[in-house]
Amino acid sequence: MSDKAWAPLLPGFEWLTVSGFLFGLVGAYFYGWYIAVVFVPLYRFFKRRS
Repeated sequence: MSDKAWAPLLPGFEWLTVSGFLFGLVGAYFYGWYIAVVFVPLYRFFKRRS
């Protein structure tokens, strides 16, 4: 069920294994940074303009 949801987002993710957990943890960390790097400057830009 849940492993199919993460498969397209985190290639190499394996459900209920230590390596899969660590890979998912690292992947989620980097996805979070990616979102922050992209959207925080956009938010600040539009917040300043309004």
